[in-house]
Amino acid sequence: MVNLKHSAAYLYRQYELATCINMFEPWEKKLINGFVLIMLTLVIFSSCVYLPSYMGSLLEVITPTSWPSSQPAGTGFMSQKMRSI
Repeated sequence: MVNLKHSAAYLYRQYELATCINMFEPWEKKLINGFVLIMLTLVIFSSCVYLPSYMGSLLEVITPTSWPSSQPAGTGFMSQKMRSI
Protein backbone atom coordinates (compact mmCIF):
# COMPACT_ATOMS: atom_id res chain seq x y z
CA MET A 1 0.00 0.00 0.00
CA VAL A 2 2.82 2.39 0.84
CA ASN A 3 4.57 1.59 -2.42
CA LEU A 4 1.35 2.28 -4.35
CA LYS A 5 0.92 5.63 -2.59
CA HIS A 6 4.54 6.50 -3.25
CA SER A 7 4.21 5.58 -6.93
CA ALA A 8 0.99 7.57 -7.33
CA ALA A 9 2.53 10.60 -5.62
CA TYR A 10 5.61 10.31 -7.82
CA LEU A 11 3.54 10.08 -11.02
CA TYR A 12 1.36 13.03 -9.97
CA ARG A 13 4.47 15.09 -9.24
CA GLN A 14 5.87 14.21 -12.66
CA TYR A 15 2.53 15.26 -14.21
CA GLU A 16 2.68 18.57 -12.32
CA LEU A 17 6.22 19.24 -13.47
CA ALA A 18 5.57 18.27 -17.09
CA THR A 19 2.47 20.46 -17.38
CA CYS A 20 3.88 23.27 -15.18
CA ILE A 21 0.75 23.36 -13.02
CA ASN A 22 2.89 23.21 -9.88
CA MET A 23 3.19 27.02 -9.99
CA PHE A 24 -0.57 27.67 -9.92
CA GLU A 25 -2.74 28.32 -6.91
CA PRO A 26 -4.68 25.36 -5.46
CA TRP A 27 -8.02 26.42 -6.98
CA GLU A 28 -6.38 26.79 -10.39
CA LYS A 29 -4.82 23.32 -10.07
CA LYS A 30 -8.24 21.84 -9.27
CA LEU A 31 -9.79 23.61 -12.26
CA ILE A 32 -7.08 22.44 -14.68
CA ASN A 33 -7.04 18.89 -13.27
CA GLY A 34 -10.83 18.76 -13.53
CA PHE A 35 -10.68 19.83 -17.17
CA VAL A 36 -7.98 17.23 -17.94
CA LEU A 37 -9.97 14.52 -16.16
CA ILE A 38 -13.15 15.40 -18.07
CA MET A 39 -11.31 15.37 -21.41
CA LEU A 40 -9.64 12.04 -20.60
CA THR A 41 -12.99 10.55 -19.57
CA LEU A 42 -14.64 11.75 -22.79
CA VAL A 43 -11.84 10.31 -24.93
CA ILE A 44 -12.04 6.92 -23.20
CA PHE A 45 -15.85 6.86 -23.36
CA SER A 46 -16.00 7.84 -27.02
CA SER A 47 -13.31 5.28 -27.86
CA CYS A 48 -15.33 2.54 -26.18
CA VAL A 49 -18.57 3.61 -27.90
CA TYR A 50 -17.32 4.38 -31.40
CA LEU A 51 -14.31 2.05 -31.64
CA PRO A 52 -15.27 -1.05 -29.63
CA SER A 53 -13.24 -3.55 -31.67
CA TYR A 54 -10.15 -1.36 -31.45
CA MET A 55 -10.55 -0.95 -27.68
CA GLY A 56 -10.98 -4.71 -27.30
CA SER A 57 -7.76 -5.31 -29.22
CA LEU A 58 -5.99 -2.64 -27.19
CA LEU A 59 -7.12 -4.19 -23.91
CA GLU A 60 -5.92 -7.61 -25.09
CA VAL A 61 -2.47 -6.15 -25.72
CA ILE A 62 -2.33 -4.16 -22.47
CA THR A 63 -3.63 -6.78 -20.02
CA PRO A 64 -1.18 -9.40 -18.78
CA THR A 65 -1.34 -12.85 -20.32
CA SER A 66 -1.46 -14.53 -16.91
CA TRP A 67 -5.06 -13.42 -16.39
CA PRO A 68 -7.67 -16.05 -17.20
CA SER A 69 -9.32 -15.39 -20.53
CA SER A 70 -12.25 -16.89 -22.37
CA GLN A 71 -10.12 -17.60 -25.46
CA PRO A 72 -7.87 -20.63 -25.77
CA ALA A 73 -4.16 -19.96 -25.59
CA GLY A 74 -2.54 -18.80 -28.79
CA THR A 75 -5.59 -17.18 -30.40
CA GLY A 76 -4.95 -13.66 -29.10
CA PHE A 77 -2.84 -12.57 -32.04
CA MET A 78 -3.94 -13.74 -35.45
CA SER A 79 -2.59 -12.49 -38.74
CA GLN A 80 -5.08 -10.50 -40.75
CA LYS A 81 -5.00 -9.26 -44.31
CA MET A 82 -5.32 -5.55 -44.97
CA ARG A 83 -8.48 -4.65 -46.84
CA SER A 84 -8.28 -2.17 -49.67
CA ILE A 85 -10.90 0.53 -49.90
